[in-house]
Amino acid sequence: MKRITIINDNIRVLFDCFDDSMIQSCFEGVYGELWCDDETDPKTAVIASGDFHYLAGEPAYADEIMAFLHDKPHAVIVPSCDSWFDVLNAQCDNALKKVRRYHMAIPDSFDIQRLDDILKDMKRLRLYGCELCPIGEKEFVKCRTSDWAYSFVSNFSDYNEFKQHGFGYVIKHMGKIVSGTSTYCYYSKGVEVEVSTHPEFRMRGLAKVTAAKFIKECIDRQLVPNWDARNMASVKIAGRLGFELRDTYTAYEFKSDCSEPALPKDKYDIEAVEILELLDDEQLEPVIPQLLEWIQDMNWVIAPLVCDLLAQHCRIVEPHLYALLKPENTDGIWKYNIIKYLLGMWGGYPDDERITSEIARIAEHPTDSEKQELADEAASKFLEDFA
Repeated sequence: MKRITIINDNIRVLFDCFDDSMIQSCFEGVYGELWCDDETDPKTAVIASGDFHYLAGEPAYADEIMAFLHDKPHAVIVPSCDSWFDVLNAQCDNALKKVRRYHMAIPDSFDIQRLDDILKDMKRLRLYGCELCPIGEKEFVKCRTSDWAYSFVSNFSDYNEFKQHGFGYVIKHMGKIVSGTSTYCYYSKGVEVEVSTHPEFRMRGLAKVTAAKFIKECIDRQLVPNWDARNMASVKIAGRLGFELRDTYTAYEFKSDCSEPALPKDKYDIEAVEILELLDDEQLEPVIPQLLEWIQDMNWVIAPLVCDLLAQHCRIVEPHLYALLKPENTDGIWKYNIIKYLLGMWGGYPDDERITSEIARIAEHPTDSEKQELADEAASKFLEDFA
């Protein structure tokens, strides 16, 4: 395969099955590289744009594609058809796993007042000493040198390019950037949204505030905000801003090379949770009971991260929840956390009707411990939100 700089209609048509702003950005010559087998009569083509790699046409050239991806452990591979999976997996000794992702979009009936209400409520954030500000040159440099915030500015060569084509907002806590929303990529009609929060500051509503400010700016600039959600936590944030699910799609990611999952050593062990995030259902299933114990106290540094992780694996987590919500479990705050934070991320009722029935019991006939820890209020709110 060879790199193509002039993209003709024969190449473009291979990507007709995609509806993604990253591809449009590449077509416009803004960001991304395109490779194909034959520019005059193409059968297979690849667009590489940041961590995203879009595979179009006939599944082929697996050796070249996997060689290109060998040093990109966080690559997101988006295929035009699922027959790509076996072809690529055979080339990399079954190192790939399938994941579900979500395209979120602003509906025609979008209510901008919702964004204003979120911004007005910033004073209610469960964190003192917060400041919402645009990404200026000083913030750009700080993001550039940050592990977790690098993606806010990673696709811009310098601040001048960012100032000309991008924008973003961050929340600072005591002068330190702890959350933000920014332009990941852009094209003539819109932007790709990048949202992230420092692991120690998640579950405080910070991302929702920066995202509201960013989306409001998009609307003012008449730009389409494209939100690609990796998990249900991201879907939920987008939903609270007024986005609706446009479609879901399958992508491939690399499995972790961990044979036995290593549980967090203490409440500060963020690195262990980040490694667990690379595991698939089969690898993670044996340690789900232990991971659920880490959300008994949401003040623990890793608790929000574990909650986010568990929400990405609903199928294997759900069988453990019924027993934890029954009256025999007297830990009311644990039940509160399960209902408010974990199940709240799922975007709907669990498949197991016994769990929903138990939540209804907690709302209507709580035990003393459930009432004392406000689990009954969390249960009522959950049932109301997803009624």
